[in-house]
Order: sequence, then C-alpha cells, then structure tokens
Amino acid sequence: MYLCTIKSKYLLIFLVIQNFFQIIRWPNLLMLGGIQALIYFRLLDPEQSGLTLPLFFELSLITIILAAGGYVINDYYDWDIDRINKPLKLVVGEHLSPGKVKKLYVILVILGQILSIHLAGKLGLMRYLFIYPIAAGGLLYYSYALKCTPVIGNLWVSFFCAGAVIAVALPDIFLQRSQLINHELWYYVAFAFLTTWYREVVKDIEDKEGDEKSHCMTAVVRFGLRAGKIMTSVLGLILIASLVLWDSTQTDKWMKLGLNVLQGFTVASMAFVWWAKDNSYYHHASNVIKLVMVGGTALLLI
Repeated sequence: MYLCTIKSKYLLIFLVIQNFFQIIRWPNLLMLGGIQALIYFRLLDPEQSGLTLPLFFELSLITIILAAGGYVINDYYDWDIDRINKPLKLVVGEHLSPGKVKKLYVILVILGQILSIHLAGKLGLMRYLFIYPIAAGGLLYYSYALKCTPVIGNLWVSFFCAGAVIAVALPDIFLQRSQLINHELWYYVAFAFLTTWYREVVKDIEDKEGDEKSHCMTAVVRFGLRAGKIMTSVLGLILIASLVLWDSTQTDKWMKLGLNVLQGFTVASMAFVWWAKDNSYYHHASNVIKLVMVGGTALLLI
C-alpha cells in the first residue's frame, strides 16, 4: 500500500512536469534560445559587446520566460478553440485547471520582470526597463483581443518573433555600439518576420473549422478559404523575393546553396496550400515552413 502511494506521488509529479513543459512549448523555447545563441556568437562580437556572456544568458532567459508566458496565457484564452482544433494536445481544462494556468502565467511574468530589472541595472540601461512590461502586455493583449482579429493578429505575432531575434543586439544599440553588429542580422530579422507571418496564415487555414465554431474571426474565417490561399501565396512570394535578395548579397557558395534550398521548400509549402485536398495538406505546409525556419537558423552556422 505504501509503495503504491509513493508510486502514485511520483507519477503525479511527473504528469505535472510533463504538462508544464507541454504548455510552455519547450521545443519552441529551446529553438529560441539556440537562435539567440547563434546570433550572439556569429553576428555580434562577444569580446567587444556590452553584453557579456553571463548577461547574454540572462537576457536569453528573460526572452524565453517572456515567450513561455505568452504561450501559457494564449492557451488560457484559447482552450475552447483548442478543444476543437487540438483535442489530443489539450492541457488547459483537461490536465491543468484555468485557475492554475493563470497563476503560472503570473509567476512567469513576475520572474521575468525581476530578471529584467537586474539585467538593466547591470547594463546601466534602467531607462529602457519599460520594454519588458510592454512586451508582456503586448502578448497578453494579443491573446485576449487580437488573436481573432484579421491580419493584425498575425502581424502582432510576427513583430514579436522578429523582436526576439533583434533582442540580443538591443543592448549594443542602446549603448551606441551598433558598429559591432553584423549587417546580416537585419536579414535574419526580416526572415523571422516573414516566415512567422506566412506560417500564421497557414495555421489559420488549418484551424478554420475550430475558429468558425468558436466565432474567432481570423482573416480566413472572415474572407474565406480562397482569400486565405491568395494571402499565403502573396506572402510566400514575398518571402522568396527576400531570400533571392539575401542570396544576391552572398559570396559563400554554401550560403547561397542554403538560401536556394529554402526557396525551394517555400515553393513546396505554397503548393501544399494551393492544391490542398484536405486539412492534412495544410498541416504538411506548416511543417515545411517550420523546416524553412530551422534551415534559416542553420545558415548561421556557415
């Protein structure tokens, strides 16, 4: 009996930890940390940067906590929609009560704020302390009011993803050390913005059924499936054009090859969307765009 009680206790702890990592989207957070590390070591000068290695880790941790809080509050407000769109991945209301999820969000926001105050003090940038509460408030406002708003909701997320990329360079920009930043950073910022916007629209097409039933008026629900496909085609072409422009600035053959591969994958994702026969095609398109994102990050290794 005692052993059964011990086993049940450890099983409960395991399930709580599992649900925690699921709701904060740990693979996405791991990828975010990896991207920021690559940008710091490849596109900045760690030896000259005002952001020393320990402070970089603190900045990256703050960004990860901020993103985790965004995922948590998004699931809190989205659990009715997710019961239709993602019933097998549902955490809120299934494994964690809405009240506990809300408390988790508050803890993450407070922890991130404490770390941001410490970091700003170390860098002598206390006057920029407003950035963290604005970012946290922006993610909260998106989940509460903008997620189901045509176009604006997608743009909001895209700006935040681009912001996560540029965040590593902000201390040097504020400290007037912009000359230490490799110009390639701005291509990555544009890449993060465009790929996120593109994928967000594809996800809206994939989630159309659940969004309609929940009265979530995304652009696809409001203007129709064909309008959504046209939007993805336009965004896909803009992304390809930006990759071609980026390619034209390169001299390294491996970098050029990588950018050409990304262009090909983008075309493939557009084909999945335009000639889709069922919802699985949109899911495949979304996964291909993920590969484009990962591939773009991998180019930092070249």
